[in-house]
Amino acid sequence: MMQSSLPGVLDAVPVRSLTVVVTVAVVLVGVRRLAGERLTTALRRRLLLGVPWGTLLTTVGVLAIYLFVQGAWWHSRPLVTPFRTWSYFYPLGMLTGAFTHGGDAHITGNLLGTVAYGTVVEYAWGHYPRSRGSQTFSSPSTNPFARILAVPAAMTVVGVFSGLFAVGPVVGFSGVVFALAGFALVTRPFLFLGALLGSRVVEQVYRALLFPQPTVGGSARFVTPWWANIAIQGHAVGLLAGVVSGAVFLWARRERPATTRVFFATLVFGVSNGLWAVYVPVGGGRFTLFRWLGTALVFVLALLVAAATARMDRGLLPTFERDWQSIAGLALVVAFGALCLASVPANTAAIGPDDVPADGVEVRDYVVTYDENVRNEYVAGISLPFDLAGDRTNVTESGVIVASDDREIWIVQVQKGQLALNQRASVVVGGPGWRETVYANRTGWNVLGNKTIYRVQLRREGGERRTVFTSPPSTADTTIGGRNVTFRPDDDGFMIAVRRGNATVDVDRMPPNATARTIGGLRFERNRTRLYAGVNDTRVKIAEQRQPPK
Repeated sequence: MMQSSLPGVLDAVPVRSLTVVVTVAVVLVGVRRLAGERLTTALRRRLLLGVPWGTLLTTVGVLAIYLFVQGAWWHSRPLVTPFRTWSYFYPLGMLTGAFTHGGDAHITGNLLGTVAYGTVVEYAWGHYPRSRGSQTFSSPSTNPFARILAVPAAMTVVGVFSGLFAVGPVVGFSGVVFALAGFALVTRPFLFLGALLGSRVVEQVYRALLFPQPTVGGSARFVTPWWANIAIQGHAVGLLAGVVSGAVFLWARRERPATTRVFFATLVFGVSNGLWAVYVPVGGGRFTLFRWLGTALVFVLALLVAAATARMDRGLLPTFERDWQSIAGLALVVAFGALCLASVPANTAAIGPDDVPADGVEVRDYVVTYDENVRNEYVAGISLPFDLAGDRTNVTESGVIVASDDREIWIVQVQKGQLALNQRASVVVGGPGWRETVYANRTGWNVLGNKTIYRVQLRREGGERRTVFTSPPSTADTTIGGRNVTFRPDDDGFMIAVRRGNATVDVDRMPPNATARTIGGLRFERNRTRLYAGVNDTRVKIAEQRQPPK
């Protein structure tokens, strides 16, 4: 009897994702029929075939860099480290930082923002001449194709600018996205708010397609605050660059936006995109968030942007004759310049040969190692006139460190707590055309009543493990037969020292699994991840091996 193939077909087809696609498509068709031609007429008047071609070209270009230059097409993880904006002395990072990304979620969010806000910007710019009497194709400025190409060209310039004046090391197209948002919210605030809400809807549909029916449970994870991953200064620079460019655009077109709309659009965007997240790193994977200051700054920013663009149809230069709009515009320009200048100390920091760890795994010009409570050489090289977090030359870090004096790189790629939780990690280093992965393993034992002992080993792809760090010894908080037991890691494993009083009775290696060994008169038995110590009729679980989470 032939069995039905329907269950197999249903298993092969993502039914839940297909349901989302079909539902969204049917609803959009219904909206299109209800709206008639009005839905696309305005777009066709301003854009060639009603499509923002320049924005789409930019999106495709950034995606191509992620897939083929960073290698995300062939590998599960993109190559990120060499493309960050490390220093002015490392031009590759400065020129590529804005166009590369740290992962799928990172680039997806930025490309969604590019399409949403870029469409509004391109609509305001237009593919056809707006001046009375102008003829299409009569000059480069009236040629629709030239005007389309001007959009990705402008975004590229803004991207390089945002990389040069971001407090490094950063990566991502978000500086351009914020510039597009700044331009859009002062030139077309109502459309901008629609694009902002539309991007949230698209993001929800994307998540429904990617994770149609997840089952989520509690799990132990190493989590850094989400706001600590935001390049707040770079976002502010991008936003102000867009606002200033939009103000010039309004002046050139003799347009005047609705002030209340600009204020509301700026406030909503600033709050929803974390412009209030003013923070500083204080070392050890910890950060201080100045939420009070950031919240106040967002409200002040919204007021200044609304005031500065209120009368751009009258003139570009300030008059200062009781003209609050001119004062607001000057304040924005000064703030913009100050934020750009603030990046110079960080971007001129240099990593010398003495700043690179001496003991570690070498991969061409990189050194990968593990250490704890060592000075952050990148932060130490930054000179600031004042510091809200204290003496930055004493900021210490712990974890898997990646350094290169040729590329001005010094970064903790994997935090100590993250490696302690997961027991294993990997870092990818490389450059254009090559990459290599270094694997880190942390093995340790929880000692009864005292600190955990552990060692960290690194290995290159296809290479042997090498111990690069061992923790201090730890003594069990119990006495067995009048003896104390101390555990100590070394390059080859773990040692057990048995002491009576102040004298060491014996020292030997921890027994292998399913074996027993007598050390200093105590019998140590190992059963997989548990170690027992005993004498006569006394038997105590004295240590337990740490296991990676499932």
